[in-house]
Amino acid sequence: MGVTLRRFRPTASDPWDQVKAAHLLNRAGFGGTPEEVARLAALPVEAAVEELLNFESVPESFPAPDFTELHGMEDELRRLRRDRAPEAALRSMVQRINRANIVKFQELRRSWVRRMIETRRPLQEKLVLFWHGHLVSGLPETRVAEHMAMQLELFRRMAAGNFKELILAVSRDPAMLSYLDNNTNRKGKPNENYARELLELFTMGVGHYTEQDVREAARAFTGWTFVGNEFVFRRDQHDDGVKTFLGRTGNWDGTDIIDIIFEHPATARFLPRKLWAFFAYPSPEESVVEALAAEFRRQRWEIKPVLRMIFLSEAFFSPQAIRSRIKSPAELVVGAVRLTGATVPDEALVRAMDLMGQRLLYPPNVGGWPQGRRWINTATVLVRYNLGGLLLYGTMPGMPRRRAAPGPVDHLLDADRIRTAGDVVDQLVARFLQSPLDGRRRWALLRAFGTNREDTPWRPDGVASRAQLRSAAHLIMSMPEFQLH
Repeated sequence: MGVTLRRFRPTASDPWDQVKAAHLLNRAGFGGTPEEVARLAALPVEAAVEELLNFESVPESFPAPDFTELHGMEDELRRLRRDRAPEAALRSMVQRINRANIVKFQELRRSWVRRMIETRRPLQEKLVLFWHGHLVSGLPETRVAEHMAMQLELFRRMAAGNFKELILAVSRDPAMLSYLDNNTNRKGKPNENYARELLELFTMGVGHYTEQDVREAARAFTGWTFVGNEFVFRRDQHDDGVKTFLGRTGNWDGTDIIDIIFEHPATARFLPRKLWAFFAYPSPEESVVEALAAEFRRQRWEIKPVLRMIFLSEAFFSPQAIRSRIKSPAELVVGAVRLTGATVPDEALVRAMDLMGQRLLYPPNVGGWPQGRRWINTATVLVRYNLGGLLLYGTMPGMPRRRAAPGPVDHLLDADRIRTAGDVVDQLVARFLQSPLDGRRRWALLRAFGTNREDTPWRPDGVASRAQLRSAAHLIMSMPEFQLH
C-alpha cells in the first residue's frame, strides 16, 4: 500500500513536539536555535506552518547590491566606442569591466550567504536556494553580475507564487537568456538550448516530448533576447511560421509554448516531485506525487498550497523524513552559523561552501547541484568536519591564515540549568543535533569535560570551562549526525 498524504494530527503517542518543530525549521529554513524551536513548538502545528509560509508579512530589508561603479565603466566604454577610440583603450576598458564583474559576483555571493543567515523569512530564502538549483544560471555563461542579482531578486519575489508565471518571467530573464543562449536564438538559426532545458529540466522531464517538439519550441522562442537589463522581443529575428508542438499546431511564440506545456499532465507532477524531494525525502512514492499534482492543478500552479500540503502531511513528519537528508554545504554552513552565532567573515563562509563543493552562482551544470550522498567524498567530508574549527576558533585548513581569537561560547548554554557535565551534554545535543545521541558518542562528549560520568559537577566559571565547552561543541559539529537534518 502506497504512502498517502494524510494530514498530520498530533496524538499522545505521536505529538507535535520540539523534534518535529526543529525538523520543520531545518527543512523550511536553515534550522533554529533552541529558543526558536521551543517558540515554534508552543504553537499549534498549523499555526507554525502558516507563520513560515506567510513570510511576506514579516518586515525585512537588506541593502540592494550597488552597481553604480560598473554602470559608470559601461558608460565610458560606450563613449570610447562612439569616439572611435584606439583598440588598446577599448580592450583595456573591457578588461576593467570584466574584472569589476568578477568582484561583484563575489560580493553578491557573500551578501546572499549573509542574508540566508540573518533573514527573518527563512522559507523565502530557502526557496531562493531551491530555484537557484532548479532554474539554473550562473558563471561563466552569465557574465554580468547584475543579471544574477536580478535573477535572485526574481526568485525572492516569486519564491512561493505561481509557477507558470515564474517560468514566463525566467524565460525573459537576462541571466537565463544568456546562460542558455536564447539571446542568440534567431529565425533561420534556432538555438535549442533553452527550449530543451525548459522541457527536460524545468517543467516536464524526459519522455514527454520529442526532438521535433524541442526544435519547434526553439523556433517559437526566436527573437527573445535582452538589451542592457531589459527583456526585448526582436520581431525581425522571430520565426513567425506555423509550428507543431506537443500535437498542437499554430503560429506559436514562447508564451504559447509555455501555455501548452502547462496543459500537459506531466507538468503537474514534475515540480511537486522536485519540491517533495527537496523538502521531505528523495524518490517520493507515486501516490504522494499524484496527491500533490492534483492540488497543484486545482490551485492553477500556485506553489504555496503545495508547500502547505507538504509541511502539514503525516509523511513529512515521519521517520523516513526526519534527519534523513544530508545537508547541502549551504544548509550546513548557514545552519551552523545560526546555531553558534559565530562572527566569521562572510568570505570565509563562502570559501567553506566552495571547498565542500557548492559554489553559489557557479553551478556545476544546467542540472544544478547534486543532492544526498553525492555531497560527500573523502575531500569534502574533512572540510565538513573542520567547519566547527572555523566557527569556534576562526581558522580551518584550506583557509588563508589570519589572526583570530576563539569565538564566544557562553551563549551556547543556559547556565542556570547546568549542574553536571551530563547537563552540558544534554544542552549541546539539544542545540546541535535536536535528537538523542547514542551512549558511545555521549561518552566522547563527556571526555571533553575531563570525565566519563554524567553526574560530575560542572560550572561555566572561566577560561578553562570555555575551552572545554568549545572543544565539546567542535566535537559534536564533527560528528556524522551533524551532517544530517
